[in-house]
Order: sequence, then structure tokens, then C-alpha cells
Amino acid sequence: MNKPLFFAAAFLTIFLGILSSFFFLNTQNQTTTTSVIKTSESIATSEKPLEPYVKIREAVFSVEIADDDAERGRGLSGREKLPENRGMLFVFEKPGRYSFWMYEMRFALDIIWIDADGLVVHIEENLQPCTPNQVCQSYTPSSDAKYVLEINAGLVKKHGIVVGDFVEVWLGSAD
Repeated sequence: MNKPLFFAAAFLTIFLGILSSFFFLNTQNQTTTTSVIKTSESIATSEKPLEPYVKIREAVFSVEIADDDAERGRGLSGREKLPENRGMLFVFEKPGRYSFWMYEMRFALDIIWIDADGLVVHIEENLQPCTPNQVCQSYTPSSDAKYVLEINAGLVKKHGIVVGDFVEVWLGSAD
């Protein structure tokens, strides 16, 4: 085989190898981040959970859904406590930089902002309730979010949740 033909064949082989590697890696990435929202059609009947949940890493939180202005405005305000593996998931129609505060809260929270692709984009930890006669601080993410999860303070640290983690959300059956 002459040298030019040998180099052309070697170049083509290397090029095709690199191209197939990119294709393979891209396909793998797409299958691991298919959808943040699971619907009743995407989960087999025997696997359907009874109530909405959010899963981050190995932590699973049963959640109440706040998806209208009244529910989002009320949130967890006025409650005495929240069981450890429970939370409230705020669902917005479109992504934005939604601010939260600790007005009329009676216990500390960790707040996690999640984008439309299901990635954690911002975290605020151990937020304390506002005291009477105090101006409550607002907490705003640095990136747009479509979902916001409120859980008991300390659970972000306990479960090692960090910005960039993938989040799985099950909003419940449409039945």
C-alpha cells in the first residue's frame, strides 16, 4: 500500500471512531435526562406511586403540589412542622427567577430551585423564619427555574444535594 493511501485510510478510521464516540456519548446523555416530569403513561401501572414525589440523588420526598397563585402564595406558612421526608413543590407555568421568603413560617427550610430540564440550579440552606417586626429577606435564584422544592432545613446537607443534580418529579396520576 502506498503512503498517501495508508494515511488516508488511517485518518478516515480515526475520524469515524471519534464521530461514533460523540454519537454514543450524546445518545447516553439523552437517555439519562429524558424528562423531569413523569406522567401516568410513562410509568407502568404496578409502579405508579400513590402520591406526587420528588427524587434527588437517593432522597425521595413525598410532596404537596402548589401550582396556582393561591397555593404558591400560602405555601407552608403557618404550619407547625413538616414531616422529614415531605415537602412542597411549587410548579410554575414557565421558567423564571421566582423569589421566596420565610414570612409566617414556624420552622427552618432548605429551598431548591429546579430548571425545566430537571437540574438543580440554586439552593438556599437553613433559612430561618422571620421574626415579628422584621423585614423578611427574599431569596432569588441566579438562574431561571420552573420548580421550587421546600424541605426541612438540613436535608440538603444530609443527602449531599448540590447544584447540577438531576431531579425526577412525579406529579401524580391524571386519573
